[in-house]
Amino acid sequence: MMKKWKIALLGLGTVGSGVVTILQTHRERIRKQLGADLEVVGALVRNPAKSRKVEVESDVLTMDIQTIWEREPDIIIDAMGGLDPTLGYIEEAISRQCHVVSANKEMLAAYGPHLHHLAEEQNVSLLYEASVGGGIPVLNALSQLLHANRITRVYGILNGTTNYILTKMEEENLAYEEVLAQAQELGFAEADPTADVEGYDAFNKIQIIGHLCFGGKTQPLASEREGIVSVTSEEIEVYGKLGYRVKLLAVAERQGSGYSLRVGPTLVPHSHQLAGVKNEYNAVFVTGDIVGDLLFTGKGAGALPTGSAVVEDVLQVVSGRTFALEQEEAGGRTVIHGEAETSEAVAAFFTLPKRETDSAKIRLLSFLSSEAGFLHAVDTLEAGEGSYIAAILSGADVQVLQAFAKHVDAVLHLRAVLDDRLALAFREANVTLPI
Repeated sequence: MMKKWKIALLGLGTVGSGVVTILQTHRERIRKQLGADLEVVGALVRNPAKSRKVEVESDVLTMDIQTIWEREPDIIIDAMGGLDPTLGYIEEAISRQCHVVSANKEMLAAYGPHLHHLAEEQNVSLLYEASVGGGIPVLNALSQLLHANRITRVYGILNGTTNYILTKMEEENLAYEEVLAQAQELGFAEADPTADVEGYDAFNKIQIIGHLCFGGKTQPLASEREGIVSVTSEEIEVYGKLGYRVKLLAVAERQGSGYSLRVGPTLVPHSHQLAGVKNEYNAVFVTGDIVGDLLFTGKGAGALPTGSAVVEDVLQVVSGRTFALEQEEAGGRTVIHGEAETSEAVAAFFTLPKRETDSAKIRLLSFLSSEAGFLHAVDTLEAGEGSYIAAILSGADVQVLQAFAKHVDAVLHLRAVLDDRLALAFREANVTLPI
């Protein structure tokens, strides 16, 4: 006899509606593939009378969480987001031995290890593919397929909104504020875009990846990170002349017995695959000590891509699978950082006011070529009310760069650089830097 799995959703917005749509349109395929029948028995909503994009029976909808528990679901799908009251609901679900599938990146970044501990105690599954890359199956690959590998680094574009903004700034030579307004009109950016443009969203996602790959304790959501607000069209143009594209990258990297997390604007060579990932698309590189580099790419948001990831997790639950955190190595520690000086190579972008251009530019170029570090490349741009100088350096002392920028009355922005060729060039040059 075919087993029936009872499903309850917490939330029926964009993600929840996408899940229900897929369960309705693919019900027969799922029955044939799994030999199981999935039935939505409840959906917690704020307003049952609200018009919705998906059709559900009115008796499925409820405003009362107790009604959800009374229907004894086998699987709870968290499509609400946020911490309160969602965390309490998920803890209660696990205590009732419900399997949990979640798209809630904020909750999982902050409380993922805690929820894993509870799920292990109750012997239930906890899966959350949709929390990181929408429809991109990166977490399932990390958790299920790479047990033989020791993951050394995961990095990529984890926020579609900022990738769309940076793409349009480059292709249409527009200012950040102009593109943000366009993105909001088109629905690519929220009315309050802070979580996206300040890097919080990407940092939550890379924390979740860090938990899976490296273990370790959760860090505060306010840990160091940088968004794209400070990136200008002039900066994008100058670095483009040097052969680089500016991307908001999230990086989780093993470092000795610990690991580091970083989110910030990063220079990516035009030849790198990530440089070709544009608009709202996401992409994630995974590096394992055996398999080498793997690339996952696709749309990171939207009702159907995200709903697809949720439904796939539901099918994993039915098949008896779950995510398991990497066990932290003895003596392991988590290193949180978000500033460019942690990279061996750093990109320095100086903005000089017009009144200071001639003498300050000469002094700055002289400093970069002789005292700042090993200079890989430098270029300039005259535009509008300012003069701009961009340099890519190895072995640079960030405090010295900041001090000299202040000395010549320049505004300085530092960026990480994703380019292994620079480290090789620096080593081969065997340069003794000034002390």
